[in-house]
Amino acid sequence: MFMLGGDTLRAVKVIVDATGYDLRQARDIVYALVYDVEVPRGS
Repeated sequence: MFMLGGDTLRAVKVIVDATGYDLRQARDIVYALVYDVEVPRGS
């Protein structure tokens, strides 16, 4: 929802809060969703 409105920072915060991922992982997920590419998976 936040990504559709262009609020990527809030989308990153929501992912961090929901998953416990660090900021880099959450940012990668947001940008993957924004640019319609495969979501990166952790190792």
